[in-house]
Formats: sequence, C-alpha cells, structure tokens
Amino acid sequence: MVSLCDRIQSLRTLFHFDAVQLLGCAPQSRTHLELHCEGYNVSCASALGTGFPQLYAPGFTAQASPLDLLPPSISECSDTMNPPFRSTAIYTDALLRGGFLDGMTVELQHGDTYLGMAHFSSQQAGRFNRHVRTLALGAKVLLEEAMRNIASPSGIELHLVPQAGGLALRNDMVTDAPAFSPTLAKALSFMRQDASTLQAYWLEGKRSYRLQAQRFTKGDVLVRLVPAALPAALSAKEMQVLGWLMTGYTDREIAASLFLSERTVHSHVTSLHRKLGITRRTEAAVKAALNHWYVPDAHGAILAAVPGLCH
Repeated sequence: MVSLCDRIQSLRTLFHFDAVQLLGCAPQSRTHLELHCEGYNVSCASALGTGFPQLYAPGFTAQASPLDLLPPSISECSDTMNPPFRSTAIYTDALLRGGFLDGMTVELQHGDTYLGMAHFSSQQAGRFNRHVRTLALGAKVLLEEAMRNIASPSGIELHLVPQAGGLALRNDMVTDAPAFSPTLAKALSFMRQDASTLQAYWLEGKRSYRLQAQRFTKGDVLVRLVPAALPAALSAKEMQVLGWLMTGYTDREIAASLFLSERTVHSHVTSLHRKLGITRRTEAAVKAALNHWYVPDAHGAILAAVPGLCH
C-alpha cells in the first residue's frame, strides 16, 4: 500500500513546492489534525494548521474560484477570498516572514464528505499559476484516496488527546461517548510513537467492537469503533486469552494478567485450538497477529510484544 508520505512526494513530479502541510478533518469534532508537514517552521505550520481553518470554512475554493473551482493561490486569487488572504496574519506574520512568496491550498473530499486540505508554499513568487493549479486539481485524488478511512461514517468516533503522559477523551466529546471506560484511552496510549495506525478488537461490558485507531503527528488519536461479533465464535475471555498468546506468556502468566486461575486459562486455550482448527499455541498466536484478533491491554504488554501490530 502506498503511504501518505509517498503520495505527497509523487506530487513533486507534477509541480514544485518548498513546503507542504496536509490537514485531516475529524468528522465529529470538526478539528483539523496535521497528518504531514515538511518545509514549514513552527510559526507557519501553526498559522496554516490552526488559523486557516478558523478563517476559511469548507467551500472556500468555490468562493475564490467560482468559475473553474481550481485551488486558490496567493498569486492569482487570494484577493477573492473572504477575508482577502494577503491581509491576514497568516500571510503577513507567518508565511512572508518564513520566506514564502506564493502558496496554494487544495480542498480534499470524498463524495460529499469534506476530508481536509493540503497547503503548498514556494519561496518563488508566481509559482502557483493557472497551469499548476490545474495540475493540482487533477492530482488531488492521490491524497483523497489516502484519507478516505478518516471519513468513514460507520461506527462510533472518539477523539483522544495527549494528557499527562497518556491519552484522554476530548472534553467537548465526553457526552458523545459515555459508555466507554478510561481503560480504552490507557490501552491506546501504548501505540508506538512512530506508528500511525492500529487495528484490534475492543470489549466494553457485553459489547464487542472492531477497533481502528489513527495517531496524528501531534499525538492526537482518532478512534473508530464498529460493533462486530468476535471472530470464530470466540467468547470474550477466549478473545482476551488469544491476544495474550501473542506475548509468549505461559498459562500461569496469562492467568495473573487476566486475574483468572491457571486451570481456567488452560481450558480457554484448549477451546481456542478447537475453534480455530489448530493444535499449537504458536499457531494461535500467528493467526491472531495476522488477523488483528486481540484486545489491547491497559499496560501495553501485547503491543510491546508484537511490534507489527502497529503500522
């Protein structure tokens, strides 16, 4: 699978830019999160990542370029934006001081769903002319394809933010997800810092979910939980034991981790062999890892034991 970074770099074969920032929009919180950034200093990245979405709501392309819907650029249509871009602090206090004389912003969407935007800047004036803007309009599909997973409307979305060395649910979204315990945030705080995505299962009371988590560059984690039956008709405890088999723990060690008796764990392992059609616990561990059949624990032991679970 082509990475988001690779797709951005492929755009360099179409047009030149000295800096680029890709922002994804979390569907429920409508918060823009930085997915990728290179070439900008902190001031420019902050101004574009935070200030631009506050000034210009989705649909600013149609306002700036109503006839052709080409991505707006500083050199050709910034004065048609409301407010005029060259009069904003984003331009005068950040981009100009950072040495950028031209820029272009591409809105991204999937169908009718707004995904975010990509900012491109150049230290050369007039770089983003009509020809380049036309190329960018045709190439934006490369970025949209890489961002579609963010826009999926199915399931429950949680937006976790860094807090006191871990993760916590955004305060303004707490009422949207009262059923999920703080254990989920604690478990996901053990995602590797260099990883961007994680797939697993999650158990909340008697409910089971397919879990997908995406980490952004500033530490925010967007979580999507889709109600789903456990695979292979496994019970909740069998599912938990299956995940712990990936650590290489003995039955006694798994029992201590799950607060079960060793005999109970042994019984679950035997049942797993039967349901999965295997004879060895190592086979169960491999099957769990390949299919992401595990529930992340609140101490990070499973994620630490199998680095390949995060990508």
